[in-house]
Amino acid sequence: MILPRLVRLNSALALLPLLLSGCGGLLGGQPPLEFYTLSATSGMNGQPVVGGARPASSGPIFAVAAVRVPQYLSQRSIVVRSSPTQLDLADNDVWAAPLSDTISSVLSENISTMIPSDRVVELPVSAAVPVDYELRVEIVRFERQPDGGVDLVARWSVFSEGGERLVAVERSSYRVPDVSPDFRSITLAMSALLGELSRDIADTLRNVSNVYQPSTDQPRS
Repeated sequence: MILPRLVRLNSALALLPLLLSGCGGLLGGQPPLEFYTLSATSGMNGQPVVGGARPASSGPIFAVAAVRVPQYLSQRSIVVRSSPTQLDLADNDVWAAPLSDTISSVLSENISTMIPSDRVVELPVSAAVPVDYELRVEIVRFERQPDGGVDLVARWSVFSEGGERLVAVERSSYRVPDVSPDFRSITLAMSALLGELSRDIADTLRNVSNVYQPSTDQPRS
């Protein structure tokens, strides 16, 4: 009767280090994820978006199509460029939502305030919505570069007649230099760059649609 008890005791003692090791892995594992998003902003001067009086409740309807981003940016992890041909993905710093969806939302919010108009929608919308102007944006580059700057390069076009007639096509480049490598600073810089892109798009939408441009717009830096 003594021998089986000793065998069971020795087996339990042999398993103890493995159990402790497993608990240590659970308690001292990977740090928690840090979630980031982009915010509506007026641009690199840090001023709040100002569009004058209340947004117009009548006039043309502007539709923002789903923004296209490069496949390498369609990652949950935030991407930075460590060399002209090398990309690094953050281990624990991730986007709270798909980057393409976030960019679309930020552009819509910025443009709505900068035109100003409350008739800015995101596609797809119901066929019953009579879209007058459609904006299509393709992101070419949007990440921190090896020299510390954050770049945004985008191709964008504006269509009238419900997306049937091309009225403007542009390629725009923006940069915030010397951005700290922490992801809070990087995402703030990215938000500022989207503000600059939004301002140029809003200017074009006002011009092609003859929407009144308020005199209280902030001067560009």
